Amino acid sequence: MQPRPPVVLERLRRRFLGPLFDRLGYDLVPASPDWTHRPTSPREVAHLLDAAAASLSADLAASGLHPREDIRALAETFWHLIPTAPVRQRRGGSGFNGALQLYVAMRVLNPAFVIESGVFRGLTTWVIRQACPGARIYCHDPDLSGLQYRDDRARYSTADWSTVDWSMLNPAATVAFFDDHVSQARRVVEARARGLTRLLFDDDVPAHRIHSHGGPAHPTIAMITALDAAPEPIRWTRNGRPFEQPAGDALAQQAADLIARAHPFDDLHHATGYSPARLTYVELHGGGP
Repeated sequence: MQPRPPVVLERLRRRFLGPLFDRLGYDLVPASPDWTHRPTSPREVAHLLDAAAASLSADLAASGLHPREDIRALAETFWHLIPTAPVRQRRGGSGFNGALQLYVAMRVLNPAFVIESGVFRGLTTWVIRQACPGARIYCHDPDLSGLQYRDDRARYSTADWSTVDWSMLNPAATVAFFDDHVSQARRVVEARARGLTRLLFDDDVPAHRIHSHGGPAHPTIAMITALDAAPEPIRWTRNGRPFEQPAGDALAQQAADLIARAHPFDDLHHATGYSPARLTYVELHGGGP
């Protein structure tokens, strides 16, 4: 299990620092991952895992993916695995639900090569490694200074993944995972140009919910697949800053034409009680599971 904050620091936070930050309009909370809060009685753990496995199985079927392993067993393996994660994060990055979905999806897809665009503290790299111990992982992020986990066998780069020559990879054995806050339409077009057809996207939210997410990429996959229903620009504000996704976006239309299947996984909140996930599986024309 992850260590608890030192007692002295926790008392200091509650008695002095917390009230001070409250007066300034901020929350000061320990950087404890959500999975450190968990049921411990066997019946409740079994109920959580049963519900999560049922939801994941439905999502995999809707994605056209056919697991060779028992999903309930994978969920239980992950349940015991996640407390050993070497990354502590409370805000930003994946929580329990997103990490579980990524773990199961990668186990089912079973890629020999993984391109990860957007690394942050390294949790998702760790999850991918647990799911695919033999895979070659290529991690791309413009800022790697915040890594808490660095995979000894992965290759790291601060260059955008689209600037790399990927001719040495077998596209059919590759999965690209995007959690980089870059236009998801752009990533679809770039992936297909390189022969990639199996993609996973984090932070895919529909237009009516995009205002609630910090710095989201747009257009998202959900916005791309709903183009016919969005004849007008989509506008929203966040932290006082205005955003707009224009109607008639040529790149979004190009991406829509490339997508053969896109399925957003259920957020799993109802199944586990943890923070909602936003993972979407995308299959481009010319590919298959």
